[in-house]
Amino acid sequence: MKSFKSLLVVLLGLSFLFSACSEEDDATPDPVEDTPQIALANDSNLGSYLVNQDGRALYFFSRDVGGSSACEDGCLNAWPVYYQADFETGSGLDQSDFGTITRADGEKQTTYKGWPIYYYSGDDGANQINGEGVGNVWFVAKPDYTLMLATQVVEGAGSDPISYLVDAEGNSLYYFENDQENESVCTDGCLNAWPAFNEVANVVLPSTLNQGAFAAIDRVDGGQQLAYAGRPIYFFAQDTGRGETKGATAPNWTISQLPQ
Repeated sequence: MKSFKSLLVVLLGLSFLFSACSEEDDATPDPVEDTPQIALANDSNLGSYLVNQDGRALYFFSRDVGGSSACEDGCLNAWPVYYQADFETGSGLDQSDFGTITRADGEKQTTYKGWPIYYYSGDDGANQINGEGVGNVWFVAKPDYTLMLATQVVEGAGSDPISYLVDAEGNSLYYFENDQENESVCTDGCLNAWPAFNEVANVVLPSTLNQGAFAAIDRVDGGQQLAYAGRPIYFFAQDTGRGETKGATAPNWTISQLPQ
């Protein structure tokens, strides 16, 4: 009898153990839940771009160059905000490039490299990028832009918003009126105030810009500089934040405005 009771205790213990293991197995996350909330997709023409966990494209708005959202009211019907409080990123993306802003309407929005990101209502699902280039102000959010477009009112360039060149983080770019075609005359001390834009390899642009209009030029100091339509491009050292255009009113310097 004692032997039977001992056997019963052992069987009951094994039953409890198997039951616990089964519950742990049931608690294992479904692989679908492990899909990164932001990942990269690829288009044969545009290259890599950001998507959500369902493969839906994410976008930048050139009017957001200052880092806050300029898309409000009816704009949001066409371009809904993307926001995730906590998310995982896929291969090729750095979590530190993402942030969060509080919009003027009090809602939160996720940013990438300082640009607020959005969906486009004209995309029905994955592998669609119908918002690319809309109004020349909306562009897919890419991880590797060399240059981007900014659109805002710039002092000294009239009362209406203009489009001009910025780097991938929204820092303004300029032309020097004294330069010759494809030749920079800004040297020595001039470069301390106006650093040359020298990212010349594998230039990645918004699709509305003409790739053929950009070229690397050789500088007299031995370096290279990117030029647009024959005009060398520079930063202004006194611009300390994205969207600043303090150099636009400096004598002989202009913002890198694009032809209208």
